[in-house]
Amino acid sequence: MDIKSFFKKCAWTRDILIVGLIIAGVMAYQNRNLLEDNGSIQIAAQNFVQLNGDMYSLAPSNKKTLIYFFAPWCNVCKMSIGNLDVVDTNEYNVVRVALDYQSVEEIKAFANDAGVQGIVLLGGEPHKKRFNISGYPTYYILNENLQVIKHDMGYSTSLGLKLRTVTL
Repeated sequence: MDIKSFFKKCAWTRDILIVGLIIAGVMAYQNRNLLEDNGSIQIAAQNFVQLNGDMYSLAPSNKKTLIYFFAPWCNVCKMSIGNLDVVDTNEYNVVRVALDYQSVEEIKAFANDAGVQGIVLLGGEPHKKRFNISGYPTYYILNENLQVIKHDMGYSTSLGLKLRTVTL
């Protein structure tokens, strides 16, 4: 290998490392205000109204819970909400919580347009504050006792969600 090709390889490695560090920095900045994900925060059991009008109780269970907070005007949410379908529902309760909406019809239209399958809950300002939601989409994974064990904000691929839930 001559010196010129060696420096080209080094430049690619350097560039990839810089891009990786920038992405990691942006993710850390986005997640800075989310609830601690070390199990030290336990969410109190609470009731939600489902999109279909039924009640849903977020309570300790024999499965972990993935909570996906979204807003109907959020284009990233529309692109990513379908990725939740890869999460193993034998191991996880998967719920989608709508926030920052004007009407239930707006949520129904969003769910229909995005092809949402599964439980959609209607959240409000108290839920937004309780979970420190400052952007969309925001994900929390709770253990069986509703302790926060993982959090993330922003787009996540199907593979990313699968890896996050398999490794816990």
